[in-house]
Amino acid sequence: MMLLCHISFPSLEKLSLESMKYPGGDEFVNRLISSCPILEELVVKRCYNDNVTIFNIVVPSLKSLVLHESWDIFVAEAHGFLIDAPSLELLDVFDDTGGVLIVTSNMPKIVEAKVEISYAHPGKILASIASVKCLSLCVQNPKDATHILLLLMCVLKNSPKLRALKFIKCPGEDAVPCSPPWIEPSSVPDCLLSSLETVEWVKYKGTEEEKEVVAFILRSGSCLKKVTIQPRSTSNSKKLRMIKELSLTPRRSPTCQLAFD
Repeated sequence: MMLLCHISFPSLEKLSLESMKYPGGDEFVNRLISSCPILEELVVKRCYNDNVTIFNIVVPSLKSLVLHESWDIFVAEAHGFLIDAPSLELLDVFDDTGGVLIVTSNMPKIVEAKVEISYAHPGKILASIASVKCLSLCVQNPKDATHILLLLMCVLKNSPKLRALKFIKCPGEDAVPCSPPWIEPSSVPDCLLSSLETVEWVKYKGTEEEKEVVAFILRSGSCLKKVTIQPRSTSNSKKLRMIKELSLTPRRSPTCQLAFD
């Protein structure tokens, strides 16, 4: 710890911390990151027993941030991340532990985000990246299937600059029924009217609620160029039925292509 007090990286722009253990715990990490005043790219991939509770990332200059932690490397103690990075342009978060994720500032410069997290904390981080243009979203352990669809609609509503959306139906929520049923919003999100060009839905199951959401997107998307559906593994006959149902759905954009992978 005494050695760290004399360390300074005034010119460091890129830092990668992967599978490391920190003898000084939270304080060590805080001092290490604060010693990099112009840091622009940071990668953090945590490992078991890394001796850090909350990984504080308070970096005004940061433009790219990758955060990964997985359920199989943590025990029951509190753990997670705190993010304060208002200049961020790229964000990649993978966290299936259900740990703490605190976002203390909005990220108005964000352009691209990949978010795969547990359902314990999706709202705050998604609200902080409202200016995102390209988003890949996978949320695990929802309360029920309706909540994941409502979250998808909230993303569309609160991301007026969104151009490309990849939505992944994570394992686990299919066993939970929709309750209450999904209801179509009374107004069309701005991104569907002015910016959204591509939508990719991975692990599409073809439930009534899912069909209604896709139909709403197709009917409302003025700028849509391509909507790609990747069904979950199922019989060929069911896949053909899915294709037929969605192919008959009206499309607002005359150039929108509907594809099935």
